[in-house]
Amino acid sequence: ATSAAGLVAAASRRRAHRTQAQPRKLSNLAALNRTKTVNPATNEAAAPQDFPKPSMIDQTDNYREAAALSQKFLDMNGESKKKTVAIIGGGLSGLACAKYLADAGHKPIVLEARNTLGGKVSAWQDEDGDWIETGLHIFFGAYPNMMNIFAELGIEDRLQWKRHQMIFAMQELPGEFTTFDFFEGVPAPLNFALAILLNQKMLTMPEKLQTAPPLLPMLVEG
Repeated sequence: ATSAAGLVAAASRRRAHRTQAQPRKLSNLAALNRTKTVNPATNEAAAPQDFPKPSMIDQTDNYREAAALSQKFLDMNGESKKKTVAIIGGGLSGLACAKYLADAGHKPIVLEARNTLGGKVSAWQDEDGDWIETGLHIFFGAYPNMMNIFAELGIEDRLQWKRHQMIFAMQELPGEFTTFDFFEGVPAPLNFALAILLNQKMLTMPEKLQTAPPLLPMLVEG
């Protein structure tokens, strides 16, 4: 999985401009912008660790199909009268829609009420310089359309690949964290079920059992 902090278009452009203006500080900026992590066992800050990009992520049929669908928009450019299209909301869907409309030769206008683009994947820096993320910022390698659009926008190299682990702040225990750990070699959704069962802090056993029914259709039907 990968964190989306800093991947919002506006933030990406600002960082790109800043690093181009100060090339000598590129490595320092990259280190500062990396998402900080916490060791759930000790509740102490942990140095972020980068993992390599999965080797097969752009070699799957799903990824190739996503790339072919994207190419269709470019092929449509000039085939019809250029239109101006208003898009309500500058979230991920709105920004993607604007990108593909532009590819097809149209003029998109994105209308966003907030001063930050990205919607549920928006991120900004607080006074301490830490990146604050709006929502659950996880993209998996099995999301071909997402991975494809990152590559087309030239921001694929800004993805920070991380351990397949979900870290949660404990509402009832301020300052403490817990995790769902996904083990390599265990296929979905069994890996999710195992991660839930092995967690000892977040859910009671009855609550864990309640997660089984939603997983059964995925297990049976794929």
